[in-house]
Amino acid sequence: MEIYVVKPGDSVDSIATSHGISPESVIYNNQLTYPYALAIGQALLLSIPSQRTSSYSAHTNGYAYPYINKDVLDETLPFLSSLSVFSYGFTPEGELIPPATDDTFMITAARSFDTSPLLTLTPFGPDGMFNNHLITSLVNSEESKDALLQNLLDTLNSKGFAGVDIDFEYILPEDRIPFADFVAQTRDFFAPYGYPVSVALAPKTSDNQQGVLYEGKDYSLLGKAADSVLLMTYEWGYTY
Repeated sequence: MEIYVVKPGDSVDSIATSHGISPESVIYNNQLTYPYALAIGQALLLSIPSQRTSSYSAHTNGYAYPYINKDVLDETLPFLSSLSVFSYGFTPEGELIPPATDDTFMITAARSFDTSPLLTLTPFGPDGMFNNHLITSLVNSEESKDALLQNLLDTLNSKGFAGVDIDFEYILPEDRIPFADFVAQTRDFFAPYGYPVSVALAPKTSDNQQGVLYEGKDYSLLGKAADSVLLMTYEWGYTY
């Protein structure tokens, strides 16, 4: 892919011809609308093969809600190693709460592109927001944890998920170690079944960083507890 800056006299057709690509790709990549008028100085994304000779392997993951546009999903899946389906909540007793919209089509689509569909577990309360008291009730109760893990296993098996992503936010400082223990317990529980467990981490700059997003997450313990971690660096710069 390359960035091209529009010059006087340019048109979609002339740019496409000079770069050996189709006008349709220019229109699609840049979401141009008929009659495809261009402005001098406008930056266009062109689908030109990279000239780089070296390469490296990387794991790419994307989060998506079940109300995602199916065309967008199908166009993105070929570039994803895994798809995190957002999200499954739970009750204080460990009952699993599925998304309000059926996510079966996402799992089926991901599998068809050899992309691993992951169940994203979040502590959402009745208001649909992260609830740290729900986290406390779970990570400090063996009965609730046991029930939740069994319910997760049943759902992974029945729906065809390939693993679990734990996305807990606003964890209370006093739950720092119990939360890490819960992640470790989850990984140990699913390891015999071949299901990997990842955990989402708020982007800390130091272990003692203050704030509701940071104090409840111990990088060292969580790094040991999970199969992989995701640094949510979008929290450093976000739309809202």
